[in-house]
Amino acid sequence: MSERRYGDDEVREIFSLATTRDVREPNASPDSDTGGFTLADLQRIGAEVGLEPARVAQAAAALDHRVRVEPVRRSLGMPVGVTRVVDLPRAPTDREWEQLVTMCRTTFGARGVAAMTGGIREWSNGNLHIAVEPTATGQQLRLSTIKSDAQAFNAVALFLGALAILTGVVITAAGKPEKALVMAGMFGGLAVLGLTVNLVRLPGWARLRARQMDALAEHAVRLLSGS
Repeated sequence: MSERRYGDDEVREIFSLATTRDVREPNASPDSDTGGFTLADLQRIGAEVGLEPARVAQAAAALDHRVRVEPVRRSLGMPVGVTRVVDLPRAPTDREWEQLVTMCRTTFGARGVAAMTGGIREWSNGNLHIAVEPTATGQQLRLSTIKSDAQAFNAVALFLGALAILTGVVITAAGKPEKALVMAGMFGGLAVLGLTVNLVRLPGWARLRARQMDALAEHAVRLLSGS
């Protein structure tokens, strides 16, 4: 397998991660003409400006195992599903998997259920799922959740809205417009209430779950990197 090489943008990001001060990149070129810098190249360059090789290696590892944000699942434009995926340095041992499960239980305040099917380790609590999955190149951690009650709220709100319109039309056609207004207002009000509840609570819920998943993914990478 050929050695990992980093492009110019990745080099700048690695040095940014490795230090909190600006790093002047000395005039240098890769050790070969294949393009890009190897980790050894970056450690040599970093040493010239006072960066320890271990810091550069840790920054490169962080870049290689960056948390990927999957598209947010939505219902009526509101967030109802959050997913994060991160490539892991290696597969966890039984002990390390137990540590990850403990972290999940602490983070989400739920006991959940841990299981293993084939080569997939999983912890789940309702619609919240954390899984270590094999990939073509190694292992990845997938974290996902769906706010199913929010989807149900939206479905009920749409039903009540349609019912409000239908009731208003039918009762008005029967020659009772005043009663039609009352019935349509009642069903329509319930529909608006249901949608408003979701509009208020779902953005905060999605942000919280995203922060929790990001923290878990970063913890898993650190744990399996041995740092």
